[in-house]
Amino acid sequence: MLYSLSFSLALAVFLIGIIYRTIGFFRLIIGPEGPEFTTAERITSFLASLLGILVSPVRLFYFFKTVIVDVVLQLPLMRQDSLKWVMHICIFWGFAGLLFFHALDAFVSEVIFANYMPTLNPFMLFRNLAGVMVIGGLAIAIYRRKTHFRLKQISRHPDYLAIALLALIMISGFGLEAAKIISSGVFDDMVDEYGSMDYDEELPALKAVWQEDYNVSFPGETIEITPEILEEGRIINEDNCISCHANPKWAIVSYPVSIAMKPFAGFLNGKRMDALILAIHYLSCFFLLAYLPFSKFLHIVTTPISLLISGIAGQQVRHEANKATRRAFDLSSCTQCGTCTTHCAVGPLYDIFKNPWVFPSERITGIRESAWGRSMDTKSKEAFSRGSFICTMCNKCSQVCPAGLDLQDIWMAARQRMKEKFLPDTVVQVRERIKENQAKKTGSEGPVVLKSSKESVVKNLRKSFQTTTFSQCYTCMTCTNSCPVTGVTGDIGQFGAAPHQVIHALVLGQTDLAKNASIVWDCLTCYKCQENCPQGVKITDIFYQLKNMVYHQEFGI
Repeated sequence: MLYSLSFSLALAVFLIGIIYRTIGFFRLIIGPEGPEFTTAERITSFLASLLGILVSPVRLFYFFKTVIVDVVLQLPLMRQDSLKWVMHICIFWGFAGLLFFHALDAFVSEVIFANYMPTLNPFMLFRNLAGVMVIGGLAIAIYRRKTHFRLKQISRHPDYLAIALLALIMISGFGLEAAKIISSGVFDDMVDEYGSMDYDEELPALKAVWQEDYNVSFPGETIEITPEILEEGRIINEDNCISCHANPKWAIVSYPVSIAMKPFAGFLNGKRMDALILAIHYLSCFFLLAYLPFSKFLHIVTTPISLLISGIAGQQVRHEANKATRRAFDLSSCTQCGTCTTHCAVGPLYDIFKNPWVFPSERITGIRESAWGRSMDTKSKEAFSRGSFICTMCNKCSQVCPAGLDLQDIWMAARQRMKEKFLPDTVVQVRERIKENQAKKTGSEGPVVLKSSKESVVKNLRKSFQTTTFSQCYTCMTCTNSCPVTGVTGDIGQFGAAPHQVIHALVLGQTDLAKNASIVWDCLTCYKCQENCPQGVKITDIFYQLKNMVYHQEFGI
């Protein structure tokens, strides 16, 4: 009764969660507000695209290719990181095997295999091998998260909760099978339900065989063992039991565990610990079932679909409604494996800013939680904005993502949304503050005072080989003549509109003028000024250093 009620409750929560998540894929908006599509329009667009795959031989070919190469074999991941590939294969296929051929054996194994029984071979062997695969994969996952310096920085409590829950299911499964192997109570239940023998004459011989060959323990009983009794017992076993129960030695993990448990068989059998372990195993499985739609476990379902979408469409989703749907879907397909973070070009900046939103895997989590209704406080929003706009949009994260996520599109959409919510690029924020400060000072400026070249900002610039080159400038204005920003504005009459003016200000010690110059903040970082400078002045690098100084001054970072 308890198991039926628990399973029904877990299944109901699971179905509600799956329906809620599925509707969310076609409802959530990640990015700018418009154009807006109704849920029905997005579903219609998705189904139309799906139909387009089925009627297109080329797309159908890419579909099956992706299924084999990316989903089944996961070859791109193997080429990227062989250890991570082993981890994914072990967890994914081990778990899938246990799910379909063990947990759902009434719907899969009994339909596919004639005379299926979980206590026969090769099913016992397969179940143990699948469990070993999962535990091996979990061990690799823990090892990687404990040893890889980037993964240690992004690992979260839900990651370890997922690992612990899966480990509990696997360990309790092996413990349950081992406890059943040695349990005299399980043996008695089997005989009462299925046996058809003379209990007084045949049962002692059968017990002798199950004690010697099947490792069952009968505490408090003295089982007589002779060649004649064993021969008789094996005949009885073959007539009554062998069709349903193979020798448990095929359970390559559970059987050795049962041997280790045998010295405690009296206590275990007396307390019917097999029933307790069964309750732990079942309830943990039911909890996982209910937890799956609301956890990172959902990627067991969503990641293969994301790989299929990526294999067929790549980053070329045409219809805007499908783009919105894919963003929402990709957020739930992220496995938090950290591959994007370990390959991120700006990831090392975390060591300077200590801002976790610098990492792509953390930004995905933030965007997902925000999209599903979990709001951030003002401080977190500002930190998230800074971390997001530090991204150089190099697209490396999308290229290496083992789940096939189009992260580039998500970043662009999130940035646009932040601009709409008055959280622009940090450079834009600083530039606007500088403009506001300059507007307040209008008409109140004193005469320009030449400062010593030993001024602190100049001293800071001289610490860097690149930025100390400002003193080599001889005012040829080649940088200004090659600057595309100056070419568009065409006005260098006002100080700060041209690169050479900033360099001259630094030479004269006018660091405040240099830091507040508009060209520093409007610079496209195309490096044309630096490449064309005949004196080798690292103009763009100097601009970067000036911006870093102002950033530190404004935000204290």
